[in-house]
Amino acid sequence: MKNTAIETKEVGKISGRDAIFLDLLQQDLGKLSFIGEFNSSLISKNKFDCKFIPYKLIFEDVIYFECCELDFSVCNYESSFDVVENSELLLRFKKHDTNKITENHKHFVLQTYDYVYNILAVDYKLEINPLCKNKNEPFR
Repeated sequence: MKNTAIETKEVGKISGRDAIFLDLLQQDLGKLSFIGEFNSSLISKNKFDCKFIPYKLIFEDVIYFECCELDFSVCNYESSFDVVENSELLLRFKKHDTNKITENHKHFVLQTYDYVYNILAVDYKLEINPLCKNKNEPFR
């Protein structure tokens, strides 16, 4: 089991305790959406003119997720957004006699300021708002 940092095309590698702030978590049949802001000083592709960048991170074909308070998490992280290679959690679920889990499912780890999320999903989509809207306005 090894965590590898995800290099997103939108903001690059996201790394640091203060890198990902979460305002809203939304679950819709098979989808899990995280809405909040990235700290622009803790991303590797900083092409923005503001301190906080609104984002929406959507995981698709989610079959499992769990949440743990950051101080109780026992995993070694490469960054704030990782994929787990040779995931024991994923292998455990593959042993079930079900067709719900496919070879395309991956184990993602998302570390926000307060919580760590383990997510088994096929893929993710990251949307950012480069206009750096007012924090009180919801991401659209």
